Amino acid sequence: MTTKRTSMTKHIMLSYQRNSSNIVLKVYDYLTKNQSIPIWMDVYGGTIEYLTTSLAEGVENCCLIICFLTPEYQASVYCKKELTYASELQKPIISCLLGSNDKTTKWKPSQWLGLTIADLLYLNFTKVNDDNFDEKCQELLDKIQLILGNNCLSSPPPSSSSQQQSDIIVKEESDDDEFETTSSSILPSIIHEGPQINDDIPTVTPQIHSNEGDSFIHLINQSSEIECNQDLYARNGQFFNSFTLSRLIFHNTNTEHAISILKLSAEYEQISSEDGSKEWKSCQIKQNNNDEIINLDPNKLFLCSLTIQIQITGTPGIDNQHRLRAHPLLPQPLRIRIQIEDTQMKHSNLLIEQINQPLNLPTLEKLIDKLHLSSSTILGFVSTDDCSIEIRYFVLIYSINDDEKNSFIKFTFGCDLSCFRSPTWDKQFIKTLQKRAKKEHRFELIVHEDIFDSFIHCLALFNENFKLHAIRITIKTKTSQTIQIIPLPIQQIFAEYDIF
Repeated sequence: MTTKRTSMTKHIMLSYQRNSSNIVLKVYDYLTKNQSIPIWMDVYGGTIEYLTTSLAEGVENCCLIICFLTPEYQASVYCKKELTYASELQKPIISCLLGSNDKTTKWKPSQWLGLTIADLLYLNFTKVNDDNFDEKCQELLDKIQLILGNNCLSSPPPSSSSQQQSDIIVKEESDDDEFETTSSSILPSIIHEGPQINDDIPTVTPQIHSNEGDSFIHLINQSSEIECNQDLYARNGQFFNSFTLSRLIFHNTNTEHAISILKLSAEYEQISSEDGSKEWKSCQIKQNNNDEIINLDPNKLFLCSLTIQIQITGTPGIDNQHRLRAHPLLPQPLRIRIQIEDTQMKHSNLLIEQINQPLNLPTLEKLIDKLHLSSSTILGFVSTDDCSIEIRYFVLIYSINDDEKNSFIKFTFGCDLSCFRSPTWDKQFIKTLQKRAKKEHRFELIVHEDIFDSFIHCLALFNENFKLHAIRITIKTKTSQTIQIIPLPIQQIFAEYDIF
């Protein structure tokens, strides 16, 4: 076997606008002390061995680019060229938000910059100071470690001479060397940002409240449960979330006089997501199958069914499971107050509480059971929740063998337990990926870009010999993001039934 050398040494590039040089220099010092990959920064001529290289070559030869976002960065022609070129080359990008110098205004990227980093959750450096600087840099280092692997943390960067001694060696294998075991250290750990759906069984139960007020008419709820429903579609961006009490009793406790109900109304308690303040808001209420005025003789009961309708701005649930419950924009427990005014100008009210039951969300255990898998075949499972619509997107990766003893790697994509997309990788497909990576001299390739492309991003990862060894899964929703690198033990999977 022969070898050849290339003088190209991969580095991490720092992209920034000069007004941010003070903090970027501090980040540069931190990174050079705590990881081993060379750092390219223009004020130092990139790295020592790149003293005369251009910015374009700095982008082309980087394994990762870190951009520091400010209004000045967005306005800079050179910064735009750097980052858009890196995006075109599909370089991994970590964005650090520095924000505006005017801390009284909240700035966020827009225009070309907002579009370029639209799929990224940035690290927030807007409030960085001497006390939390190391903590923020460690967050950055964690992201670098996830993308590039453990080898970036092994030791401080070597000297210029030792760097030149350790140029990348690329083996020229024969076509018979289809797979190999990689020596790279790949992190199976997860970086997760954002909230997750609480799918545990509620530990609280709805409280039972008694009638309050000075009216002789008392309200009594005998409904076994509150029936919930949401409109199938939103109209002009709004829909109704309905709550039905099938057995509500009005009892005239006055033993001498008949009393009628003049006004029937309802309101619900809304909780501010910003400061937690509470406010009662009016909503619609109607009698089901009876629009007549309720007249109650002395000491008489009246049984009826009532539906309370709360108007919500947003999107109703995507299926029956998500529609037959209180919408996630409503608080839990949901508190609804029914009020009456009688012919004696007196009032009564009854407070009721509604609590959603857990959703049947996809989990690794449920998928193993549904797909009749063995836990020993599971290679990885990644999931991320969209808490705004209570949906969980997931990717399950596992190995299978058919009746003819052929081996495959199978991917299952989905957002529920009823409908999946399940592409399969066989040995030939993997060989094709490796040949493409070698031909294009790339260490990562986008795969499965046609499946949940708005939410799920998959990158096949290759070692220095362009052999597939892992896949990086990124799932990003409106509320959360998960990034995970899953090792793919190619040789073990295919060697069980194939002889190399």
